[in-house]
Amino acid sequence: MDKPRHAFRHLDLKHLRQLTEVADKGSIRAAAESLAITQPALSRSIRSIENELGLKLIERGPRGAELTPAGARLLSYARIIDANLTSAENELRGLRDRSGRTEQIAFGMSCLTEQLIGAQLIGRVLRERPGVRLTTQVGDYESLAPRIASGRLDFFVGPPPIGGSRPGITTQLLTQFPATVVVRAEHPLARQKEVTAHDLVAAHWILPVAGTIPRITYDNSFLRRGIAPPEPMFEVQPLSPVIRQLLRESDLVTILPVVVVEDDVAAGVLKTLPFDDEIAFHIHLTQRQVRYPSAARDYVIEEVKKLFGERARRKAETRPRGRTGADSRRG
Repeated sequence: MDKPRHAFRHLDLKHLRQLTEVADKGSIRAAAESLAITQPALSRSIRSIENELGLKLIERGPRGAELTPAGARLLSYARIIDANLTSAENELRGLRDRSGRTEQIAFGMSCLTEQLIGAQLIGRVLRERPGVRLTTQVGDYESLAPRIASGRLDFFVGPPPIGGSRPGITTQLLTQFPATVVVRAEHPLARQKEVTAHDLVAAHWILPVAGTIPRITYDNSFLRRGIAPPEPMFEVQPLSPVIRQLLRESDLVTILPVVVVEDDVAAGVLKTLPFDDEIAFHIHLTQRQVRYPSAARDYVIEEVKKLFGERARRKAETRPRGRTGADSRRG
């Protein structure tokens, strides 16, 4: 009975953070670089804890470092401890700064969220709450999930988690943006009177990386028609800036949110093709469940919701009467 208690007295935050980094990075070498220690030192530290506990935590193989069942169980506790420490730090900082001079809010957002409201959000917070400091990271939910689970990011605004909500994580739809097939104005398909799904499959495509929410959405739009999705010539991160540049300079085809290309379409540089009115980019608020959310975090979330609401109202006010969103896209 004394052995486990003795072992766990040697298990401290340093070891938990080391285990977390190995899990997140997938290799001892990358984790050591992130922790600013040598690879042999990290290996010795992990091995010493394994010896103390009498349990194997990490398996080293050709694909890198993978957690054993015992390592995965310990990791779940490590993330909880890290999240609680982050919450405690934020709460204590708030107690220290009772006047509200400074409070740090860190959150993630997708490329589309950054393009549409990123600058406005930061500008509004600077004007209305100069004591709030924002830190943002751009990516998809899957790449940022470990930081959300650990409390290092307060929330994420963008596509929802693949597979829906997860234990301890809530997700809420904020808005959605219709998407459509896009080509350059001189593209051969742009000159056709009718464009079929088979015409599109035969074209040269640039698409988001397989496994991302946008790519899954696009592939499903073809599968609904009983047609195999096109094989892309290039795969890039969703809404990468390179997509629009390549569209203008080549005969590539892609699917993009209408809001991203509406200026290029109005200028006659790009053209949208009718295909599937059900395709849309969904923007969700995804966050870790916390018992005592900070007032500053709630304020930033409310401003995110307001900005998307304001965009929707402006769009509704400028939409020509008697035309649906789908009709206006075809025009």
